[in-house]
Amino acid sequence: MMDNTSTNIYVTDVETNEILFMNKAMQKSFEIEKPEGKICWQVLQKGMEGPCPFCPVPGLLKDEDEHPSVVWEEENTRTGITYKNYDSFMQWTDGRTVHFQQSVDHTTTRQLEKAAATDELTELLNRRAGKLALDHTLSQAKRDKIRVIVGMYDVNDLKEVNDTYGHAEGDVLLKTIARNIKECLAPQDYTFRLSGDEFIIVFKDTDLTASKEKVRRARERIQLFKEKHQKLYEMNFCCGYEEVEPDDQRTITEILTNVDEKMYEKKRLFHIQKAEEKYQKEGEKQGRTKTFSYDKEHLYDALVQSTDDYIYVCNMKTNTFRYSKAMVEEFDLPGEVIENAAAVWGARVHDLDKKAFLESNQEITDGRTDCHSVEYRARNRKGEWVWMRCRGHLERDESGEPTLFAGIITNLGKKNKIDHLTGLFNKFEFEEEIERLISTKPDQPIGIMILGIDEFKRINDLYNRSFGDEVIRIISQKIQTFLPPDATVYRMDGDEFGIILRNGTVHGLENIYGKIYQAVNHQQEFNGKKFYCTLSAGCTLYPLDGKTYLDLIKYAGYSLEYAKNKGKNQIAFFSEDILIGKTRQLDLTELLRESVEQGFENFEVYYQLQVNADTRKIKGAEALARWKCEKYGQVPPDQFIPILEESGLIIPVGKWIFEQALGACARWIKKDPDFVISVNLSYVQLEDAGFIDFMERTVLSSGVPPANVVVEMTESYIASNINRVEGIFDRIRSFGMKIAMDDFGTGYSSLGILKKIPADIVKIDRIFVKDVQTSHFDLTFIKFIVELCHDVGIEVCLEGVETEGEYEAVKPHAVDFIQGYLFGRPVPGSIFKEQNFS
Repeated sequence: MMDNTSTNIYVTDVETNEILFMNKAMQKSFEIEKPEGKICWQVLQKGMEGPCPFCPVPGLLKDEDEHPSVVWEEENTRTGITYKNYDSFMQWTDGRTVHFQQSVDHTTTRQLEKAAATDELTELLNRRAGKLALDHTLSQAKRDKIRVIVGMYDVNDLKEVNDTYGHAEGDVLLKTIARNIKECLAPQDYTFRLSGDEFIIVFKDTDLTASKEKVRRARERIQLFKEKHQKLYEMNFCCGYEEVEPDDQRTITEILTNVDEKMYEKKRLFHIQKAEEKYQKEGEKQGRTKTFSYDKEHLYDALVQSTDDYIYVCNMKTNTFRYSKAMVEEFDLPGEVIENAAAVWGARVHDLDKKAFLESNQEITDGRTDCHSVEYRARNRKGEWVWMRCRGHLERDESGEPTLFAGIITNLGKKNKIDHLTGLFNKFEFEEEIERLISTKPDQPIGIMILGIDEFKRINDLYNRSFGDEVIRIISQKIQTFLPPDATVYRMDGDEFGIILRNGTVHGLENIYGKIYQAVNHQQEFNGKKFYCTLSAGCTLYPLDGKTYLDLIKYAGYSLEYAKNKGKNQIAFFSEDILIGKTRQLDLTELLRESVEQGFENFEVYYQLQVNADTRKIKGAEALARWKCEKYGQVPPDQFIPILEESGLIIPVGKWIFEQALGACARWIKKDPDFVISVNLSYVQLEDAGFIDFMERTVLSSGVPPANVVVEMTESYIASNINRVEGIFDRIRSFGMKIAMDDFGTGYSSLGILKKIPADIVKIDRIFVKDVQTSHFDLTFIKFIVELCHDVGIEVCLEGVETEGEYEAVKPHAVDFIQGYLFGRPVPGSIFKEQNFS
């Protein structure tokens, strides 16, 4: 039987290292005839003068386990092939204990792994492999108590080179810079490509000065290359650095964000310098005019009409001020032209601010300064105190005497009504206008709509908050475009907008939403970056749904939440059902909080069996949360888990579930050492900076090997947070735990996600199983995914197998594991133990 297998197998005496048996496949690989009786290290290795220093036999002899075994890899010195070795002891034909090894050729796998970790253009580590290496470096530096310098360099003018000389030259630029930096690094240092023209350098156990010196040498080499090959474009880069001390508690993401900011400080200086050089080179031709004339008589009027601020001008020879008409009306001044204005205006300034106001004006009068800037409170014609900001500048004549004093007074109270990002009125104006309409026109119906950008956080995570602000601004402009004359839009908190429709009806609100829906329901682009975002809407009508602002805005918010929970990208009108559902949700929130505060009372962890698809033998279990309460009885997970996530209670509950699951696993692996526990992670838990640390501590304290723990994340969360998840995957894998992608196939980019950040296990959703006996598509999909995953070393678990017919349909397609009612429903731990370990 051993001669019929393609893997290498041989047996040796544990004391003499004499080969007792070698199968034909291994004899052929090592070109050995009649190996029996020969010493293993003499014929299986090259250049050995004694037993191999990496021989597993001494370690196995010391292992106190009843059946010791070890799995390890080696690159064989004789064949050059990388083998994955499985070593253990067995009883030989004469009764003695002998060493048994089975070896599998892993050369191709290792080559593929290397290729998968390498950037094809620059031959540096790629983003995923580089970040994994950086995480390992930082962890090791903490243990060894050494400093790490992390640098980020960004190639200058890559787009300009691509546009002017072609992308082939752009590739030359990237490769030249990357190669020369790599060649100037010490053996322990490395560099990797983070994205298009951005790279990371990592310097170990050194200081900032030495690190910068290596980069300086690289710049010199790059310039020599440029001169030698007569490149017509600049070959340079901007670089920023961040020092990471052994006690630094920042995450990789935080460190990279900080070094990115420092690099871009250099980038801004580069662009400024480049612009100055261009200006010097081209001269001052543009904008050079000998004379410029304009209508000075109407300048003041034009300025007043062009701003909401108040314009003032003072003739310093006569001490006469002119104020804009709007300021005269707002503060009930005696007229636009006022003599002795300091006394007239000063009488309206708050007593606590009068000293600062008068001192600032006196400095101008005395000629001690030519600039004026002061903030103070002034009483308007309604008797209200409003904050003002006054700024001005003094002009002097040829003899140096003050001649003109002019400036701007900003009414900060008025400015605070406007959202600075979008230019829309803000939420305070929204409230004020609704209350005004209700009080002045109580019989007139009002339509109120709250719009929210769906999954806006994903846009911020994909790019940055600055880009997210631009998206909000773009959306606000689109909304304004489609509003009828009797509707106004306001900027609310975060990614939300409010619309007031006078004489509002359901049809009128639906019409507005329909136009906005058509305008945004497609991929958009800004500054070369593509984004896709939809809008959900919640609506109420006055007086049908409420007679006060607070009720109307509350119910509109409930309706928006309902629309988002129902799948987003839709409109919802307030109804009694929405109110009942929200009331129940609020009630459940408080009951869940009580359960948590009372030591997780009424929470329980259930376990659902996972089996080997071929043998039906136990593989492991998925830990599932269950909760009940006296008022509502057993509450389904799809109802209470979203409430836990929204309230933040999922953090303590998730930790409790993880501890319970690991405790159960620790007991059950004593019966079955290969038993694997799977635990779902919520997106809220993954946003908690300390949760990964908690998992690692819990696993270590439980005694469960990390390899026996699988953490599951839904495909939808991974898709929405792909950049952040990449770092989380690296961290979890580096600890030794495995990652499963849950609900696979239900998202819009399943294969794309799998390529960018492959999981260890893919769990195919029940949706592809329920019709598998009649659906050729579902069966083909399962077969395709299994083959694809197996080709790249990913295991596949099929969820939701409930009948023998479904099992028989999928069994021939080599699924690794199965989870479903056919093999076991979720049950409490005590019942699970009784069913599987009695």
